[in-house]
Amino acid sequence: MNKLFSKIWQGFVAGSLLVAPATYAGVTIYMLGDSTMQDWASGYYPKQGQGQDFHFWFDKAVVVNRGQGGMSLGGGGKDKQGNTAVGYYDMFWKHGCTSGSNCIADKVQAGDYVVIQFGINDVSYSTEDFFASNMRKLVAEAKAKGAYPIIMSPIRRLYYDSPTAIHNSYRGYPALNQKLSEELNVPFIDMSEMVANYMISVGERYAAQFIFNYATRDEYSNLGSDQADQVHLQMNGANAFGRIITEQMRAHKDPMVKKLGDYMAPMYQVDVKVSPEGSAEATSIGAYYPEGMTVMLKTIPKSGKKFLGWYDGNGNKVSGNAISTVKSPYIYTFKMGNKSTQYTAVYEGGTAQKYTGDGKALTAFPTTTPKSLADVTFEPFTPIGGTTETSVAVDKDIKKFFDAAKPDDQGVGWTESNNAGFTGDGFYNFDNSNKSFATYKVNFPGAGYTTLAVRYANGGNTDRMFNAYLDHDYYVSAPPTGGWDKWDTAYVVLDAPAGEAELKFMSITSDGAPNIDAFGFSLEDVCRASDTACVNSVIAKENAVKEDSSKTDSIPSFVNAKLNVAQLSEAVVSVFDMQGKLVAKRQMMVGNRVSTEEFNSMVHTKGVYHIVIRKGSQVMHQSMAKLK
Repeated sequence: MNKLFSKIWQGFVAGSLLVAPATYAGVTIYMLGDSTMQDWASGYYPKQGQGQDFHFWFDKAVVVNRGQGGMSLGGGGKDKQGNTAVGYYDMFWKHGCTSGSNCIADKVQAGDYVVIQFGINDVSYSTEDFFASNMRKLVAEAKAKGAYPIIMSPIRRLYYDSPTAIHNSYRGYPALNQKLSEELNVPFIDMSEMVANYMISVGERYAAQFIFNYATRDEYSNLGSDQADQVHLQMNGANAFGRIITEQMRAHKDPMVKKLGDYMAPMYQVDVKVSPEGSAEATSIGAYYPEGMTVMLKTIPKSGKKFLGWYDGNGNKVSGNAISTVKSPYIYTFKMGNKSTQYTAVYEGGTAQKYTGDGKALTAFPTTTPKSLADVTFEPFTPIGGTTETSVAVDKDIKKFFDAAKPDDQGVGWTESNNAGFTGDGFYNFDNSNKSFATYKVNFPGAGYTTLAVRYANGGNTDRMFNAYLDHDYYVSAPPTGGWDKWDTAYVVLDAPAGEAELKFMSITSDGAPNIDAFGFSLEDVCRASDTACVNSVIAKENAVKEDSSKTDSIPSFVNAKLNVAQLSEAVVSVFDMQGKLVAKRQMMVGNRVSTEEFNSMVHTKGVYHIVIRKGSQVMHQSMAKLK
């Protein structure tokens, strides 16, 4: 039985479970958290978690990032009483956890550090009492092993109430984290307030374009759709917040936390200039980095300003990118070296500015984030509202279904064909436990949101909710269908990467998951990874599109502009550009979609836009559209 369950969750944290070599005399820092902490596959770039590059900040300590997307610390699914063992404590931490041999409590050793940051998903999938109970148990067990727990409050969401106030989207959880740190006598880092201060300092436009995961297909070749993400971070933001964490560690009043400063690597400054000054709407702020970390420089030209390129501290124009999927001329990525340096975003009429510093590593570091920055101008725009991670609508126009009868990893269950009504070769019957699963390897043509449809049968009397895991937990409700030969379809919106990925269906109830007959996606050109003919055909199609685009200088087409407003209603339609500027606003009658004629009458310049529909203060829907 133990051997069987050791297969569970394999592949989730393969890269993060390496222990320090025996010859390495240091400590291990375990990073525990949700999707804002986790490692994201390269196919999602520029999306990244705070823990993903955190190891670069240290040269005398091992960092193990165990962030897991979609996780609450308390309970998961729809059980608000904590009766379902799907919280992070039960799944990944405690001895005998669901992840089998990968239980963190069994790996932590005396002298290690355990950084704990939860609360974002607990708002939806837990209770404060259950959160507090699991935090107390986790901290006690870490201390019993001789480790040093550190509690961090969750980061803020991209939601400005005003230029000087960031909305508290996660209710009482930041305060609860602080209260528990005091009760348990555990060091505390208030990332909620530190991030809020940072967001105020840079302004809403900069936060959207440089910190949170707002990105377009015109910027990155791996994206299948344009991104407008208020919760998750892009690489710049993840590393900016990682920098804040290390600064708080260096200056912490707790001596054991402050000692982590001794384990940190040398840091090197990258100054960023714009020439001529005033040519850009916004440009990356100068910051420091450890050797080996990828640095992203980005500039957004003002209207009418011609960008000539990025130039290094010697006055030479740079080319090539450390990240191969970058295709925007305004973005430059490179691996940080072991000297401080300078780069200039040069516009027509400007010149590269030579670096005059000594290149030495920094010896002093900030301990608080600034309240304001003179070189960044805040221009307010109405945020896309709501409190969930994404408000992307379910699209039931499924382009292709795949037979679920034969998973790529058999998991814990059986391929069967004894109940009528299935399609293909049969269906997959999960073992009746909360530890059964099946894995399917899928190839996606580009990163972006897509609807997953799952055809299932549930002959039981209760909802057999299951987890559709794709680098993140997505809980799918599967109510009874009236018999094991009666089939229905459940839908959930996923955030898919470019390229091959593992889709895992996992039970979260003691009755197991429903029988699954088939699954499909609203996205075109998805393939089972084992179907090489399909994969090669999609690659050839993409190459043909790229070649045609290079000849015609055309803009890649976008996007699902359907707004799925339930009924005809008078509402206010606001249109924002990708820099967050309000470009049009109109009161009109809206229904299933904003018509092409209405949209064209509001916007006259080609580009990608956010469309937000409000009735009073309520956000009825939001989507994106491209005007060609």
